[in-house]
Amino acid sequence: MKQFFWTILFFVTWASASCVVKSLALEGFAPEVEKDWASMVGESCEDLEYRLQEMVDELSENGFPFASVSHQVDSLGNATVKLSRGSAWVWADAENVEVSKTQKQTFARLSGLTSGGPVRLSDLERAERKLVNSGYFESTAKPKLYRDPVRNRIVPAFSMRDLSINSFEGLLSYASGEDGGWAGNLNLSLYNMRGTGRDLHVSGETGEWERSIAASYKEPWLFGTGWNGIVRGSFEEDSSYRSALLEAGLSRSVGFYFEFAVLGGIGDDRWTYTLETSFKNEDRIVLPRHGMSLNGTFRVIKDRTDSSHAFTTDLHANGRFYTPLTETFVLQFSFFVGTLLPTDRNFDRQDLFTLGGMENLKGYRPGFFRTRAYGITELDLQWRVIEMTAFHLFLEPALYRAQSPEHGWADTYSYGIGISQNRGYWNFSLYYALHSGTDPLDGLLHFGVKALF
Repeated sequence: MKQFFWTILFFVTWASASCVVKSLALEGFAPEVEKDWASMVGESCEDLEYRLQEMVDELSENGFPFASVSHQVDSLGNATVKLSRGSAWVWADAENVEVSKTQKQTFARLSGLTSGGPVRLSDLERAERKLVNSGYFESTAKPKLYRDPVRNRIVPAFSMRDLSINSFEGLLSYASGEDGGWAGNLNLSLYNMRGTGRDLHVSGETGEWERSIAASYKEPWLFGTGWNGIVRGSFEEDSSYRSALLEAGLSRSVGFYFEFAVLGGIGDDRWTYTLETSFKNEDRIVLPRHGMSLNGTFRVIKDRTDSSHAFTTDLHANGRFYTPLTETFVLQFSFFVGTLLPTDRNFDRQDLFTLGGMENLKGYRPGFFRTRAYGITELDLQWRVIEMTAFHLFLEPALYRAQSPEHGWADTYSYGIGISQNRGYWNFSLYYALHSGTDPLDGLLHFGVKALF
């Protein structure tokens, strides 16, 4: 019986391997293309099928979404291939089948699909993800395609329901013990104002250590171009310094996930020149399950008053990655890195990086660290057994450059638990965090409430 099995297996393998293309007849191919296929003579039938599929995929990504190919190989190895390329198609403006406040032209631009550009079927999924990542919508159904045969246009129709994303948020941080105290944040965010893609953010922070206020505004598609206008301003002070900065510049999306911005600014005693980059590809805005986002900043600061400190270079970046472990467990990995150059300079306090708070190192109060270089990682295990709710268990190891009188690199870590819940027009979050060497009863409490409208 065993010998019979191996005999059958041998003949099956031999038969499949014996299919070799002896001659090739092409129908529907351009004459200049036919010579490229002459090399397939002598190749196996499987290689022929693979190359034909590659050709169809390439055509579908270059304006021929309905291209098809068929082939036959007789017992002598004579192959006949018929190509039906069809007509070339271009994109029409993207449309939203859901009732939305977003203007039609704004929605089409937000999709990233260029009207009149060649149809690439893979761009449809990318456009859907780009619309979701904008934060303005949630997808309710898969996109559909409609033909306009008169003008050979494909109309991509998305099902994007408006999200209630305008928000007013309050965050309170409190800790007891020697390093205790409180800090409060208020944030107002207005997105997609009047359905035009305009965004406005205003935030303020106050507490026992420092105070700050910041605002930013985005004007999309200046003069009908692909460039967005950005204006930002900030002011902060504590017991030792006061600093203000006003910036203006342009940003632009490249493809479906990447964006960059170029800005110039003026402060109390300095000029700033900034290049910012961002990449975002996550499956949804609220509690993503998979995807990633990356942000990087390259900034040159020109001192207007001290020629010996002519230029300072600020490099910093952060990123986060989501991966589902099971149906209810999701792991979020984040990192934060930054440095100021040159390394042998004594920097002003307002130029140093600020660490601590909900953004990074939750076990320390906001602004606890001022440093010229740092590296932080975070592992956040999220248990999502309840819909739109996540229970957090996190650990944040960190390295940073210690300030005088200490020298060199120092290390620390932060850890704790938390819960974040999204219910209709209200979001709540509560975290209890500690850091290295802290008594379990002297942790830092972060409580946040966000109202959506």
